[in-house]
Amino acid sequence: MRNRGVIFRRVMLILPVFLTLMAGVSLAGEAVSDGKGDDTAGELELSLDEAIRLGLEHDEAIRQAGLQVDGAYAGLKEARSGRLPDLAISGQYGRNIRKPVMFLPSDMGDAFGGVTKIELGEDNDFTAAAQLSYNLWTAGRVSAGIGASKEIVEAMKLQKIAVSDYLRFQVVNAYYTVLLSMENLEIAEKAYKETEEAVRINRAGYKEGTVSRFDLLRAEVELENRSPQIVEAANAVEQALVVLRRLSGLDPARALSLTDSLEMVGEAEDLDYYIDLMKKENVYIRALDHQVQALRHNLGFEKAERYPVLQLGVNFVVQAQWSDSYMPESKNLARSSAVTLGFQIPVFDGLKAKARINRARSDLRSAEIEFEKTINEKEMAVRIAYLALENAVSSLKGREETVALAEEAHRLALVRMKNGLATPVERLDAELAMTTARGQMAQALFACNIAKAALGLATGAGSLIDNNNLSVESE
Repeated sequence: MRNRGVIFRRVMLILPVFLTLMAGVSLAGEAVSDGKGDDTAGELELSLDEAIRLGLEHDEAIRQAGLQVDGAYAGLKEARSGRLPDLAISGQYGRNIRKPVMFLPSDMGDAFGGVTKIELGEDNDFTAAAQLSYNLWTAGRVSAGIGASKEIVEAMKLQKIAVSDYLRFQVVNAYYTVLLSMENLEIAEKAYKETEEAVRINRAGYKEGTVSRFDLLRAEVELENRSPQIVEAANAVEQALVVLRRLSGLDPARALSLTDSLEMVGEAEDLDYYIDLMKKENVYIRALDHQVQALRHNLGFEKAERYPVLQLGVNFVVQAQWSDSYMPESKNLARSSAVTLGFQIPVFDGLKAKARINRARSDLRSAEIEFEKTINEKEMAVRIAYLALENAVSSLKGREETVALAEEAHRLALVRMKNGLATPVERLDAELAMTTARGQMAQALFACNIAKAALGLATGAGSLIDNNNLSVESE
């Protein structure tokens, strides 16, 4: 029982370290094949759901969390072993090079002809024993160990879910970052082409004397400024793809074609709805709750160390000694068996049990405070994510009309300039306004989708949030 207690306490010390993995998870994944041959061959069409599936399937942190679940189940089996009997078989063979002797008192030696020492035993000595022990009563030690192990199993399972949820959020963020980067690249390329056309027209007008040198220089400078923007946008796309490939477990050089797009986000539910959802569904909070319960069982285990243990024992022993043959004869064999009922009462252990009880009580109280603190922090995170989503949705409203207005203003500027009613400067200004509006529209869509994903992560029900109305899907 003492060994089981030591193992149990070590598990309880390791548990908080395991749970800290839920606070943050590193980027993980490995290169995998999509079943179409070489990973780097051809272009892979990748949807958001497929990217999440690949990430969940091949992420190292999730696999580690799965192994921790297996370890927790092994600990539960070990704790349950306290309710089963222990059976041990032992054996020993000895060859007496010099036999042991027994010395006799001198007065007794005179009766045996002056012999004062007598050799004992035979040349060969063999002993075999079978021992069985069973805990009849442990004052709640076994029950506390099983209860704590069950709570650890549940905590580890929830940890794996938390790791998966965080990876899901990372993949969503990376996927939409790629889409935003691609949109910015496309906007930059369109802006370059528009400015390039404006430079061509300005040069022609300058030769004809209808465009001033200042207007031509401004158009050329604007064109030069567009070139690095394209390079930066292209590099941003590649950087975002590197992260997405890593999170999805794809080859770093794999060409991707993203099939989803930045989508519109509907109105959010009431704030209280998400707070209630967080309190019910947040796996981190639920894992901490199981940790509190495990520590409560641990306190019961330490208290039980003050009480006696009652054990039933059965043993069977076979002994043999012989000298003149390879195997003993039946007359050289002896058998014995016994049934024992034993108990152990701790009387004084140097106040060790009291110290462990105080430490267990302190650990339990600390975990309860951490549980309350986490609920408050998660509620704060939900409120912040909700406000961020409201801001993003509010910013998105009217962006489509702004883009349409900017595009129409650019079209009118082209018409006016063609008819001699507008200057090249007005065209460049309209072009800049259109490019800005398009970029703001893409950024607003990106912010809405990321805010929605962040709200799902904060509530702990990110995989259940419906894309359209931001409510939990019915199962």
